[in-house]
Amino acid sequence: MARESLKSLAKKEVADARIVMDEKKANMAESRRSRESLLAAGLGDLDGDKVVAADLAKRQVARGFYRKMPKVKEWAENNYHHVLIQNQLADLVKINAFWRDYAAYLADGAEGPFLSENVAEPTSNFSEMMLALAVLDLPVEAGEHVTKQDAAAFAMTAASPTIVFHKQIQPAPVSDDKTPVLVGQNFFRHGDRYIQVDGEQRDKYVTEEFLRGVVYGCQVVVTNPTSATQGLDVLLQIPEKAMPVLGSKRTRSQSLRLGPYATQKIEYYFYFPMTGDFQHYPVHVARDEAVAAWADPFTFHVVERLTKIDKASWAYVSQWGTEAEVLSYLEQNNVHRIDLGKIAWRMSDLDFFDKTLELLAGRHAFHPVLWSYGIHHNRLERIQEYLRSNDGFLRRFGDYVDCTLAVVDPVERHWRQHLEYSPLVNARAHRLGRDRKIVNSAFRNQYVGLMNVLRYKAEPTDEDSLDVAYYLFLQDRIAEALARFDAVDAKSLPSQLQIDYMRCYVAFYRERPEEAAKIAARYADHPVDKWRERFAAVTAQVAEIDGAAVAQSDREEDDREALQDQLASTEPALQLKVENREALLTFQNLKEVQVNLYQMDLEFLFSANPFVESSAERFSVIKPNYSTVVRLPEKGDVHRFELPAEFAGKNVLVEAVGAGRRVAQAYYANDLKVQLVEQYGRLQVRHAKTGQPLSKVYVKVYAQTPQGAKFFKDGYTDLRGKFDYTSLNTDDMGAVSQFAVLVMSPQHGAVVKTAKPPQQ
Repeated sequence: MARESLKSLAKKEVADARIVMDEKKANMAESRRSRESLLAAGLGDLDGDKVVAADLAKRQVARGFYRKMPKVKEWAENNYHHVLIQNQLADLVKINAFWRDYAAYLADGAEGPFLSENVAEPTSNFSEMMLALAVLDLPVEAGEHVTKQDAAAFAMTAASPTIVFHKQIQPAPVSDDKTPVLVGQNFFRHGDRYIQVDGEQRDKYVTEEFLRGVVYGCQVVVTNPTSATQGLDVLLQIPEKAMPVLGSKRTRSQSLRLGPYATQKIEYYFYFPMTGDFQHYPVHVARDEAVAAWADPFTFHVVERLTKIDKASWAYVSQWGTEAEVLSYLEQNNVHRIDLGKIAWRMSDLDFFDKTLELLAGRHAFHPVLWSYGIHHNRLERIQEYLRSNDGFLRRFGDYVDCTLAVVDPVERHWRQHLEYSPLVNARAHRLGRDRKIVNSAFRNQYVGLMNVLRYKAEPTDEDSLDVAYYLFLQDRIAEALARFDAVDAKSLPSQLQIDYMRCYVAFYRERPEEAAKIAARYADHPVDKWRERFAAVTAQVAEIDGAAVAQSDREEDDREALQDQLASTEPALQLKVENREALLTFQNLKEVQVNLYQMDLEFLFSANPFVESSAERFSVIKPNYSTVVRLPEKGDVHRFELPAEFAGKNVLVEAVGAGRRVAQAYYANDLKVQLVEQYGRLQVRHAKTGQPLSKVYVKVYAQTPQGAKFFKDGYTDLRGKFDYTSLNTDDMGAVSQFAVLVMSPQHGAVVKTAKPPQQ
């Protein structure tokens, strides 16, 4: 047995090897034929560019397949590239040195080109970069710069305004510190540890006097300046007589493992409950239980009041300066980097309040606490400004408010914006049930949100009406949408383009394509691609309504609707209907078809497949009894012809084939008039012309069940021409979903009918 199995396996391997060899030979033959065809096409030595060109030409001829409709997307109009309205805020384009240079350029009234060495600053997002390039006077296409370089120098002659970045190596003094571990220790006041110098943030260390009861911090920095990893232990201790705060401890040891050239920062906090001079044990760093580095000892001089006061600092001026000094400080410094809350206690003075807020408003600086004092002083303008900045408070009053104190427009406040939904197709054109339903959840939320806004308005604006009209069109509520659109005053709208497109849309619904064509013609050369293509589609539809062929679309390849419409208009189509020995062909993009006739043994076919009308495909492998080529007219899309006389009185399958399309219909030659009463399972057969009942007509019935088609019953009509095709002394009819009934008479022909089972 094992030997036989091995032999069988060996034979199988040999057979598989032969199959592989045959496939390789077939592929080689195909490659040879392809080469010969290319040579015959004049491609000579198979030049690569010619082969690619030929391949691209073939691809242009190939037709695309049906493309499934993509998911619905929300579309928003963007003032900035791909930035939603809720993100179009003041910090989209940040203040930096580049815009400072541009402001100075405009203020000086310079006539030359604007260039800034800070051009690399505005690079946080695309919008910022594009705006910076728009004001920068650098050419889009620079000329050819002339450069010259030798061993010690580099020279460039610019052909156009140019910004050049360069690096330079300069000598620096050599450090005498040979310590393999570096440690630094500095002290700062908690909450006041930084200062701004030339637009840069720097540490503000305290080195001389410390205030009693004020929290201070110690910043320890340990650095490994070597190329080897070091394991270190750091000992930290707060000063003498100090109290730890913010989770710090009196004494703490921390282990560090610093990689090559790595740095670690450690902080702890404390305050002094009394005045005096107190010693501080500095930070010590140990390695392998031996001290490797330490900071210098320090003595804290703690006082009740500072003797050396920085009277130019905001901390002093805001608390101890006069009102004139405070205003002067605000005028001379960047108010956007100052803690304005420190002067809130001064706002109860009306004169100081008015002067300060006027100064800050002129510098576009806003502080909610300072402005809230407008309520205390009953200053209407300041109250309005304060409320405008308080979104959380205003949202309590609904999506729209219009009163003396505040006007809340949800669009201006970026709470909502108009959104389009495409491609959106409703499955039902009419309402089902009592309530209307919007299936798409995103669109439903948008529509409900708009209705919530409108319920707070005494009367909708023209822009509101246009929004409502668009959303009603999306719901297929056409009559309501047209009425709402007619209520819009186009002259009051800020833009005419959108309403003109809506006018085209409305003109199609009102069957006035000529109006749509006139409007679309005005935008034939519109500079924005999206809108120009939309109006071009309107023009193309009007031309198609007038009978013109669908033109080649110049819209983007991923525009499914335009592409599918174009392919459908050029796709061959064919339909067939046979009645009274006459065939009716309805066609598109066809010049001729081949007509085949197959004579049918109806009883045999019916017994093989009772539902014969759905099985015409079986004749595609049988030689037809009759075949001919029928030329189709160049004009029109309908052609009629009679069936050959030799098939009169015979049951035939008529087939039409053209451009890869195949349609077929069974034609039953008979003089029978069969009337089915499905509810009671009865049929009656009469002569089609005389109306006389026909007896002894054979009836065969098959039933469609979950197990497939099964014979149900047969018999003959009585003298009345009647036959009960459903009644049996069994329960077989309980699982029947459909009946197929063959009615056949030797003298009058045959016919096949289908019927549903009676309701029980």
